[in-house]
Amino acid sequence: MPLAPLARRTALAATLTLLTTTAAFAVAVPGQATTTATETLLGVPHHSLSIYGATFGSTPDGDYAYAVARGTPGALSVVDTRTATVVRTMELPGAAGAWGGTVTDDGTVYLGVDGKLFRYRPGAQGVEDLGTPVPGETTAWRLTTDGQRVFVGTFPNGKVYSYDHGTDQVRDYGQVWPGEQYVRSLGISAGKLYAGLGTVARVVEIDITSGARREIPLPEKYRAEQFVYDLDVHRQQMFVRLANSNQVLVYDLKTGAWTGELGTGRGLDFSPPDENGNVYFSSGTGQLMAYNLDSRTVTPTSFTSFGTSRDFGWTHLGGRDWPGRTLVTIDLGGKLSYYNPRTGATKTARPGITGRPVQLQTVTAGPDGRIWSSAYPSGGITAFDPATGTFAENAGALGQAEGIYAYQGKLYAGVYPGATLFEIDPTRPIAAGSNPRRIGSLTAEQQDRPFAITGVGNRVAFGTIPQYGQLGGALALIDPATGAREVHRNVVPNQSVTALTTMGGLILGGTGIWGGLGSTPTETEARLFLWDPATATKVWEGPVLPGAKAVTQLIAAPDGKVWGATSGTLFEFDPATRTVLRSVEIEPFDWQGTHVWRSDHLAFAPDGDLCGNFRNTIACVDPATLTVEKLVTGINDIWTMDAQGDMYYARGSELYRLSR
Repeated sequence: MPLAPLARRTALAATLTLLTTTAAFAVAVPGQATTTATETLLGVPHHSLSIYGATFGSTPDGDYAYAVARGTPGALSVVDTRTATVVRTMELPGAAGAWGGTVTDDGTVYLGVDGKLFRYRPGAQGVEDLGTPVPGETTAWRLTTDGQRVFVGTFPNGKVYSYDHGTDQVRDYGQVWPGEQYVRSLGISAGKLYAGLGTVARVVEIDITSGARREIPLPEKYRAEQFVYDLDVHRQQMFVRLANSNQVLVYDLKTGAWTGELGTGRGLDFSPPDENGNVYFSSGTGQLMAYNLDSRTVTPTSFTSFGTSRDFGWTHLGGRDWPGRTLVTIDLGGKLSYYNPRTGATKTARPGITGRPVQLQTVTAGPDGRIWSSAYPSGGITAFDPATGTFAENAGALGQAEGIYAYQGKLYAGVYPGATLFEIDPTRPIAAGSNPRRIGSLTAEQQDRPFAITGVGNRVAFGTIPQYGQLGGALALIDPATGAREVHRNVVPNQSVTALTTMGGLILGGTGIWGGLGSTPTETEARLFLWDPATATKVWEGPVLPGAKAVTQLIAAPDGKVWGATSGTLFEFDPATRTVLRSVEIEPFDWQGTHVWRSDHLAFAPDGDLCGNFRNTIACVDPATLTVEKLVTGINDIWTMDAQGDMYYARGSELYRLSR
């Protein structure tokens, strides 16, 4: 979401100030002369106003929305829904974004932000950081409450836990269903929790007292869905929205039967009922729909451009058009939408929630001498000009780019979700819908994340991670001029394609054993493969390093060899003999942890050294001796080098330059 003009000017002023922030330091390496390197903080390339999670509540003095804007860090804004104004904004230390919250009977707000739980007591000047109540859970998805206890669904172990508002006691209910990593949605009714799971879509009922659980099977035709993405319960009727189809279903908890199919919805929530028993939700076309709990019929409202909802609440506006209670929600861009059930009156308002600095996801040196980047999860495309020290920020012009690659004067980006592929012409103005230009999508092939990119002849090759719950990435070759494409899945069975480079007309690829989130690897070690694009055949496959589970980067060397990385370890590969010749561990890594899709980036410096980031450390290596010169630690796992040998990388939302 673009920043307002004032916010943009403020961000630019801050950036220009940061341009002068430098640090010079000496790096001592045994057996070498001391090297001096200068690090410069360049500023924040990306800002976004993205409300992924919100909740609503009332106190004796008013009605409020509690909206979390994602950023580094994220921030909670308290919005008076009667006046559509921001009352207070508070940063959430050490946490970026929320997918949901809930309000207890006394008006206290609980928010799940990343893996943390935060509490806000209305009127307070700040939030309480309650930490990570269940260690090991990195994401708190949706929350619900029985008025006193707060219930939270998690990833990556698919747990539910409760937090007692009065006693601060935590109860870990454990993994809800064997093998399911996501508790994506939660509802509550009559002493039971209802958990929406993924990456195999399920609904599971949990007895709050005993912890006993049972599955409520979805209708047979929906059992291939990936997620029960949204779930709410009102008056013993359960509403669910499924992904990927977005179908909305209704289940009667009293009779134990699925009673309705309401078409597609946009999510994220189904409103509490009004006085006439109507529950509201957004249709797949963005129209506000009313479902009557008594007649079990769905009726479109007059609100035809409603969009999406980040939770619903009720507020009191007053006046002829706004009698009684008015429905209110907030969308991803921070816009409030109002609907009065009595009069049908509608309106929207922007309360002035400000954008946040957001974490960098990708950084690449462009063919125009500028440094191009995209952000997580808001995307966008920003170009930094080293000559002028300025950023050209284009929020909304591109989704979350997992990889960006410069080839033949253009930039090519692989965007999540759905592995959508774009071409960017850096000589033309950026304009959403035309530049970047969409050149393909791998959604139909069940691919999701294109991290690896290389050029071969007049085509661009993309290596991908599959969709949630699946194994088997793909190698896709696209002709940007004609749109002609080839897609080859499972080039190495059950492995993702995580690294690519081109040499002698062939493509050298590296794989990783992990597929989409929620999948379980069946292989134990990464592989290298050679692909002949002229014949569309795999001509060789072989091992990398013993125990390595992902090849995270490949780069062709001037002498005909290829260098690669496996999450902290550098290796040299000889295409002629098809063997790994040498390797050096730069940063140790325990492969027993979670998935690895990327971690390292490489480039040859003007002096011949091979430099890059090895996980969170920047180092340069002499290819002749394998002598390692470590330069900087504590960075994000993104990095690039320009033609002059200057290196660019990120810490959170900030872009840095390192000059040797």
